[in-house]
Amino acid sequence: MKPLSLLLAVALGFGTAVSAGPAVIECWLVEDAGRGQLTKKPAALLLRQGAESLLPRPDLDPELYLKVHDPAGALLAAFRRYPRDAPAPRCELSRYVPFPASANWVSVLTPEQSCPRALDGTWLMVSISSPVLSLSSLLRRESEPQLEPALITMATAVLTVLTHTPTPRIRLGEDALLDLSFAYMPPTPKAATCLAPGPPPFGLEWRRQHQEPPTVSLTPAPLVWAAPGEAPPELLCLVSHFYPSDSLKVEWELRGGPEGSFQKAEGQRWLSALRHHSDGSVSLSAHLQPPPVTTRQHGARYACRVHHPSLPALGRSAEVTLQVAGLSGPSLEDGVGLFLSAFLILGLVKALGWAAAYQATSKDSTEKKTQ
Repeated sequence: MKPLSLLLAVALGFGTAVSAGPAVIECWLVEDAGRGQLTKKPAALLLRQGAESLLPRPDLDPELYLKVHDPAGALLAAFRRYPRDAPAPRCELSRYVPFPASANWVSVLTPEQSCPRALDGTWLMVSISSPVLSLSSLLRRESEPQLEPALITMATAVLTVLTHTPTPRIRLGEDALLDLSFAYMPPTPKAATCLAPGPPPFGLEWRRQHQEPPTVSLTPAPLVWAAPGEAPPELLCLVSHFYPSDSLKVEWELRGGPEGSFQKAEGQRWLSALRHHSDGSVSLSAHLQPPPVTTRQHGARYACRVHHPSLPALGRSAEVTLQVAGLSGPSLEDGVGLFLSAFLILGLVKALGWAAAYQATSKDSTEKKTQ
């Protein structure tokens, strides 16, 4: 009986190590606020409803407290295998607008010649990542929240793509087995009846993507002007065509300033959302709004330094030079003064010319009358 008891203990221990997973996943809704700025709002996904899981969430917008209906079961199944000792997954929501595909081969995937009416409505893309899984799911959100017994909004998982090997580590010369699963369920019963028999209507493409180092550029360049006590214009650092998208770090430096040869640049800073390219690489832009400058900062250099696994330890940087008006060459006020002085001198010369011409004309007229 000892082997049986040991086997039972191992089974019970495995059952406690891999639980039913989290019932609620805390997320952030990330949106583009314009001028390269992002806004973040708290959100939550209710995956399953237990005795105490459906609690009121006054801290959330009811439209961002989402009870997920998963008819295909892939999203819920992924978290039923989630290890109890694993760190909490990171979750990000973004709004999604379906567009017609540009590739010609996708036209055979659906009988409609244009986007079907089933794609109407509000769509959200949820991206969940952790050391044990990486998941993306397309959610169709209901138009209005429901009261049951907490104010919550229903959302249906239409397409889910999942891997349990988000960061594979493979020895050189060895084969690799990459895990990927996906599930699709039409958003409405009418859309389901329109499907032709066979695989679901979407394509799958495998790509082998190497680490790509980013290119870094900074504008305005090579000079940025500001008067004493005024803030320089906003600096834009474009970090383009790099891979992978994680582990990227952007730092702002002020070189040659009054505090020494190097210091961390002050000011308001933010990052844009990722822009994906057809080759699998991504780009983003980093922004810095420097504070007002002083005359002691004349000649200092603002630098944007980027760190990425594909770059050396020092990273890659681009810089612009700060010129404080009035300290190198004529200032703006001097230029305005010179312009006004030249304008007055030109007016005076013209006035003298007119006076001389008038006197000459009067003299000729007088001489003619005396003759």
